[in-house]
Amino acid sequence: MSQVEQERALGRTRLAGPALVLLALVVWGGALMAGYVLDGALVVRDNAMLAPFEPLRIAGLDWWEGTGRPGGLYRPVPLVSLAALRALGDGAPTWINASNVLLLGVVAWLRFELLARLCATLASGRVLAWFAAALALVHPANAELAGGQVGHADLLALSFATGALLVGMRDGPASAGVAGLLAALATLSKESGVLVVPIALMIEWLRTDALRGRRVLRALAWSGTGVALALGVRMAVLGSLASVDDPVYAGFETLARIASALAVFAQHTLPLVLWPLAPLPVVGYQDVPPAEGLADPRALLGLALLAALIGGVAFALRRGRRELAFGLALFVVAWLPTSNVLVSTGAIAASRFLVPGLVGLTLALALALGSRPWGRGALAALTLALGLLSWREVRVWSTPEALFAAQAERSPKSAYALVDRALLLADSDPAAARGLYERALGTRDVHYPSTQVVIEEVQEARWIALGELARLAEREGDLGTAASRHAQAAERAEQALRDAGALPFVENWARSRDVSLERLAAIELARSAILSGDARAASVAAAESALQRCQSGSAESVRLRALVLDRRGDSAARAELIEREWRARPDDALLRVLWASELRAKGRVSEALDIELDVATKLFGGYDRVRSLGVAREALAHPDARLMARGRALLELLVRGGDAVAAEAAQLLRSNPPRHP
Repeated sequence: MSQVEQERALGRTRLAGPALVLLALVVWGGALMAGYVLDGALVVRDNAMLAPFEPLRIAGLDWWEGTGRPGGLYRPVPLVSLAALRALGDGAPTWINASNVLLLGVVAWLRFELLARLCATLASGRVLAWFAAALALVHPANAELAGGQVGHADLLALSFATGALLVGMRDGPASAGVAGLLAALATLSKESGVLVVPIALMIEWLRTDALRGRRVLRALAWSGTGVALALGVRMAVLGSLASVDDPVYAGFETLARIASALAVFAQHTLPLVLWPLAPLPVVGYQDVPPAEGLADPRALLGLALLAALIGGVAFALRRGRRELAFGLALFVVAWLPTSNVLVSTGAIAASRFLVPGLVGLTLALALALGSRPWGRGALAALTLALGLLSWREVRVWSTPEALFAAQAERSPKSAYALVDRALLLADSDPAAARGLYERALGTRDVHYPSTQVVIEEVQEARWIALGELARLAEREGDLGTAASRHAQAAERAEQALRDAGALPFVENWARSRDVSLERLAAIELARSAILSGDARAASVAAAESALQRCQSGSAESVRLRALVLDRRGDSAARAELIEREWRARPDDALLRVLWASELRAKGRVSEALDIELDVATKLFGGYDRVRSLGVAREALAHPDARLMARGRALLELLVRGGDAVAAEAAQLLRSNPPRHP
């Protein structure tokens, strides 16, 4: 090769990594202007714990802290990074999305460098490594990482882990120290960072030089030290080394869990890899029903496919194809921790679970095609085809509306998918929402293995559908249908509560039942207001019966019981009930408002107004603005100077709303200037 040709080849080599970053921007750049979706809204947008931006404080938080969900995950690196990017974007996800797209390119670049080292002895090894990294980059499985903000954790873990592997392959104690630190950062980014240990061992074991044993021990030392350091930090902050958050196959026997995981592998995972035309944003039990055992054909197929992959590793080793063996082994090793085979995790499956090991399969594909005369052309064509699919898939993750629309279209027999879509349409297109809720009620049952108990996820979706159908009927004035739907929802929740006695359900079904009963009572009381005679008495009795079944003792149930007594004309019992409950829970806002109403009935208006002003001010933003305006107006006209001043303070809050209430509040302030002694 001439010097000019060598310089050109060197130039092409230097451009290979940046070309992958550019490819990421082209394929995934549409995600830059996407909005918050799924857990991105929960963990980032709505998480008050991330503001103000205080890195040390945020680094001590559980991943779910501030979201209301159970804890147990410690990911300080992405949490701090997400908080910083959120602050930089003034709350918008633009900088988060941009960093995720850039990280996809960085991960591809790092993977290319790693695979190029492993394929260094092969003819055109760097070319094949580039195609493997490019195919893994443009696969639609990455859509969740590009468009979903919390994919930031996965991408940081992959970046640090791949960087650790690259540095760890170098000799010297300094390289081992840096690699260990990167391994710790990977593990502190996401739990999948621990995969750096088996992958590092695989890389060194596949080397054929005489120092292989020493290299394996060195890899074990730096990777194990890094993971141990991360676990030590977690222990110091959370007080535990590990935990499983919301296991998806809770209540399954071990064999049923493994069989179900293998069924998912055959029915969902590999088809998503090989034919990613319409990946599911969320995979539910009705998409991939559980398997009773290994006799399930899907479980048998999954077992056979997994065995074929493992057998392929052994066969490749016997043939001296260590690069091929590494690719196949990487996919299996990276998939297993999220597969539910080893332990029940928090999801049935997700496209992001494929990303860590996907490059192993694309490497195997590149090696298989690379030796053919037409191989590079085929790899280029496949890269283009997958890139076009992914470019289209970006739009699915652009907004919650687009995401749930795609989910409902791709999973038309999943109650959860239909309900999620309907919830977004309920206000803008109630007729379409009603149709989706009705379809959700008609979806097929899926049961816990060896039982006749319908899986909790399905029961929850149907309970939501019934409650929302009742709400739509109420909006249309069809109180009879609304009452019937709430009664059905209460019965469904009651059944789920009974099932929860035998299986580890995670929802508070006692509270769900009581919510439905309270809504049923409210509807019956509303009906009683427009009925008369026996029909009126029957509605009041139905409301009372529903409330007698409630066990929560919530403030709402107290309000409804007071209304029942009011409908019966027993004002003394109503007043006694409200005063008793208020004295038991004097800080409850609703009980305070009810007590204020009783004080008004007793002629103690000043005391009532004092309470109402306090509630309206403390709950400002969550309290009815029209009602707040009425309270403030009354206080402004009161002779008590203290109440008048509090009324003005409430009006000054109301003027910030930019609506009709704000305009009227401003007018009241102008026409009633402060009085000075």
